[in-house]
Amino acid sequence: MHGGHSSAQAFMNDYDHHSEDDDDDKTTTDREDKASTELSPGWAAWQRLVPRLALFVCAGAISFYIILQLANLLLSIDLPHTLQDVQAIAVQLDTMTTTGSWQDYFAVVIVFAVIYLWQQGFSMPGSVLLNLLSGHLYGVVAGSLWTSYLTALGSTLAYFLGWLVGTPAMEMSWIKRRADAMREQMDKEKKSTGLFWWLLFARLFPFSPYWFINLASPLLGIPVLPFFWSTFLGSLPYNFVCAQAGEVLGELTSTSDILTVSLMFKLLLVSLVSLIPIIWGKAIQAKLRGWLQRGQKDDEEMELEAHQSSLGYIPVSTAVN
Repeated sequence: MHGGHSSAQAFMNDYDHHSEDDDDDKTTTDREDKASTELSPGWAAWQRLVPRLALFVCAGAISFYIILQLANLLLSIDLPHTLQDVQAIAVQLDTMTTTGSWQDYFAVVIVFAVIYLWQQGFSMPGSVLLNLLSGHLYGVVAGSLWTSYLTALGSTLAYFLGWLVGTPAMEMSWIKRRADAMREQMDKEKKSTGLFWWLLFARLFPFSPYWFINLASPLLGIPVLPFFWSTFLGSLPYNFVCAQAGEVLGELTSTSDILTVSLMFKLLLVSLVSLIPIIWGKAIQAKLRGWLQRGQKDDEEMELEAHQSSLGYIPVSTAVN
């Protein structure tokens, strides 16, 4: 009996020992799960971002290939990469638009628009070369308006693509900090002078990160219409200067002939002028409101006097005199 009792006691001790080991393993697992949960927001953002980013890159690559085929099929050209490429293409396209048929003319317009929209929509460099080409083909005024419209339309495309990539990216710390700063500034200006003027200044300022504005705007709640029109008006000065240079495209030796210190100073000056409504917006609004109210009061007094005169009423001041 004593032997049986000892065996049972040994079995219970061994069971308790294993139970303690199981509890330790469970505690360790719970700690690991908790640590994994604490790290999960960043990893979850990356897990959502990577497939969306891959889809974004694939869409850009496929559309780029289609554009290459379209340009080669309709115009027998490749996309320009250097100023010399633009100069050679400009001669060919100028011949097509001036001496060719109307089909050639519209082929040039369509291919140019598709290339420009792709470049803006996927935030790719190279707009200066296309702006030069537009100025050479359509002149300063028409070229500036055309490229500004395409800039606004392409940026709006990037605006909607921002929904694809931007949502998980906004959870990353360095992007979130920039977005929060942009949101804080936007809310402040929205209360003072309005969202449109703030967006316009951001476009006119030559050192603004256009790609970030395009991709972050939908996630910050910026409506499409003020986004579109501020982009259109804000890109006009830069596109105008490039279109001017495009008229003498054959005389340029490099893009540095366009992007000079003088040009950057002019663009900076234009952006500072756009600050007027932002800095003195409330004072200007109060002044305009006072003028409007004063004018409305004068009109009401004139209408009252005319009504009294029609009734044969003589003002007291006139009767005393």
